Amino acid sequence: MFTHSSITRGAAAASLAFVALLAAQPAMAGDSNGTIGISLDVSGACAVNGGTVTAGTLGELGTITFAPQPGIFGDIDATVVSTRTGGGAITILCSPGLAPAMAIGAGAHADSSVRRMAFGQNMVPYRLYSDANHSNEIMIGQPVALGTATTDAISLPIFARVNSGGKVLAAGAYTDTVQVTLTW
Repeated sequence: MFTHSSITRGAAAASLAFVALLAAQPAMAGDSNGTIGISLDVSGACAVNGGTVTAGTLGELGTITFAPQPGIFGDIDATVVSTRTGGGAITILCSPGLAPAMAIGAGAHADSSVRRMAFGQNMVPYRLYSDANHSNEIMIGQPVALGTATTDAISLPIFARVNSGGKVLAAGAYTDTVQVTLTW
């Protein structure tokens, strides 16, 4: 007659024998192969002054500050200072092969084809140039071609000139803000 302990011992021995049999068998036999697709679509883009924004609003790219003057003065020159880099030019980094162009708008106080700074109702005209000799004026809204992009940044210096035009100007802080549009 079988006792409860002999059944339990027999079941335990059978379980151990089954586990030993499984351990002797290889866990896997054969293999299968498959693939995982990996992709990245990159569109042409440009970033300005080391920024990461490649579309939309670029923010303030730089400033041009003329030295303080008395009420009447001749030609006074200044250059753009990049807001982000602090350097003397705006830098543009584009996908290689693109042909970017930058256009500078009229500003808030332009009259016909002349940009002007204002202090209240008082105005003083100024001009922007792409060269230090002031021979290549950046006309209102006209794109300045920046060449074909490589892996190096493109530098766009902007030179400015103001002159009181023989008039005595009212004392005050004359300002303007121009829109910049980068296309590629």
